[in-house]
Amino acid sequence: MISSENKREDEFRKLSYHLPDLIFQFTRRPDGSYYVPIASKGIENIFGCQPEDVKDSFDAIARVLHPDDAERVLEDIEHSAKNISEFYCEFRVCIPGKPVQWILSRSSPEALPDGSVTWYGFNANITEQRNTLEQLTTLYKKQEAILKAIPDLIFVIGNDKIIYEYHSNVNDLLAAPPEVFMGKKYSDIISKEASAVMDAALAETDEKGISVGQQYELSLPIGKFWFELSVVPIEDETTLTKKYLVVSTNITERKIKDDKIQQLSIAVEQSSTSIVITDLNGNIEYVNQFFIDITGYSREEAIGSNINILQTGHTTSEQYANMWDTIIKGYTWKGEFLNRKKNGELFWEEATITPVRNKNGVIEHFLGIKTDITAQKATTEKLRKIAWNQSHQVRGPLTDIMGIINLMKMEISSEEKNMLLNQLEIAAKVLDKAIHDIVDETKE
Repeated sequence: MISSENKREDEFRKLSYHLPDLIFQFTRRPDGSYYVPIASKGIENIFGCQPEDVKDSFDAIARVLHPDDAERVLEDIEHSAKNISEFYCEFRVCIPGKPVQWILSRSSPEALPDGSVTWYGFNANITEQRNTLEQLTTLYKKQEAILKAIPDLIFVIGNDKIIYEYHSNVNDLLAAPPEVFMGKKYSDIISKEASAVMDAALAETDEKGISVGQQYELSLPIGKFWFELSVVPIEDETTLTKKYLVVSTNITERKIKDDKIQQLSIAVEQSSTSIVITDLNGNIEYVNQFFIDITGYSREEAIGSNINILQTGHTTSEQYANMWDTIIKGYTWKGEFLNRKKNGELFWEEATITPVRNKNGVIEHFLGIKTDITAQKATTEKLRKIAWNQSHQVRGPLTDIMGIINLMKMEISSEEKNMLLNQLEIAAKVLDKAIHDIVDETKE
């Protein structure tokens, strides 16, 4: 006849047979030795032994405890026995022929009349969970390292405008310390204008799935700064609040440079001189508005064409060779060109051509700054012709005057002097008229 105790053991074995984990009763004798009077079949998976191997002794389990964990496990057992407190421990076991496994042991102690302490609990194989946790921990540490390496401000913001997270080591570019703005709406922290930009970025993200390029300005204690937003949605099914990852990049330096470039661009476009940039072969890459106005070529016609579209043949090949030799060697060349407009009209330009180097000092472009000197040339030529044509009109009376002066130095009578003075007056009037004629011609 089967005793009630054996019947219960048989029922326990049947109930726990298919469980991969270990259900047990573990006992500490008054002399400090351990044994496991009741163990489910799962002990094979947990410790690599049979229930009967541990009925009288703990040795089969002690042998497979990881050497780095064994002492800690035993200390935790003794602490639980002494205080009759819950036993909870995670440790490794080394079963021959298997990789190291992580075990979770949890049980409740009970003091027995004879001085023994017995625990009722379970052991579970948590190797997969531990590996996943380690992978997640490693991933988290990598993520933290990446976030720390990024010089941008990184926020997690909800569609309710609340700032839920902040990731950055850069705190001096914040409108308020993290402990002040965390959990609050950004509209309560930053200016109305900046808040409107953030609203627009979130709305654009909802519409397009991403937002890049929205910019705002903040006045901080250390000065005024410009920021550019990059926003993407965060997939999170655990909450009804839609959240966004918001990266705010400090673009102050870039903004200042862009503004300077813009100012320079406006100045170049509005310049009253032709400005041309070519490649090393003289192919046009940029022209300003004055070039377009004076040559008659549109920007589209000019860019991609060679600068020789302006040539007339007036400048000799030797002069061009000298120019190219000078600028290719890295020097600035100055000179004059007689060029031809698109409509065939000729015009004069005074040009300064300078090599443009990259950051490594290599010449990549040529910059030409050219002034229209057509009117100046015409004036010079006109004055030359006037001087040539009128020189004989001035030279005649001037010669007479010099001759009369020489005669008056001689010993002559009063009548002769009076006659010479009359002739001197006539010559002066002729000279005066000639000078007035020259002045009048230069005014035309």
